[in-house]
Amino acid sequence: MPITLSNQELALIEQAFTMARSEELFAQPTLFYEKLFERDPNLRALFREDIAGQGMRFMRTLRTIVTALRQLGGAQEVLEPLARTHGALGVHAQHFETMGEALIDTFKELLGPDFTPEMEAAWRKAYREIADAMIEAGKID
Repeated sequence: MPITLSNQELALIEQAFTMARSEELFAQPTLFYEKLFERDPNLRALFREDIAGQGMRFMRTLRTIVTALRQLGGAQEVLEPLARTHGALGVHAQHFETMGEALIDTFKELLGPDFTPEMEAAWRKAYREIADAMIEAGKID
């Protein structure tokens, strides 16, 4: 399943990610997981105790995905192994919606009003396409 984002959407995604990195996204690696567990405390059981380390891996993976979105087929190459890993860890299709909302919450907290409605819409579209591709590639139920 190809990712179908316009150049404008890609620019907004990259801009928001760059801004979030400058706002200490990598210095707050647990923020995404705090938002995730606020939305669904039951998801905590899927993760090891080292949430800070997991958070750093998540941020590196997110950076890799953002970079790969501009490369033809690049996102698929990143997403397929990631999808298999998520499926093996017990992630289900319904968890992706919660993860997407936690990601949006993270951007909103880090960037405040600088996270524009256009950026949010671009991230929501990208996340939905990424999640759908992962669910399909990982045969996640």
